[in-house]
Amino acid sequence: MPTPRRKTQRKAATPALTVGDIIAAAYDTAGGEALEVLKLVTSAQMSRALGRRIVLVGG
Repeated sequence: MPTPRRKTQRKAATPALTVGDIIAAAYDTAGGEALEVLKLVTSAQMSRALGRRIVLVGG
């Protein structure tokens, strides 16, 4: 006799954040100041929270 299948609960998928979403949130937080946005987005805390570094290159 086959064993009954167990139902596993799946976690709800978290919505994906894009780099644009992160930069837009930083602009909202910094009040539109470009230098403050740069500091927020490239900060060590942001890198730890995302698990990745964000590097912005300007021209």
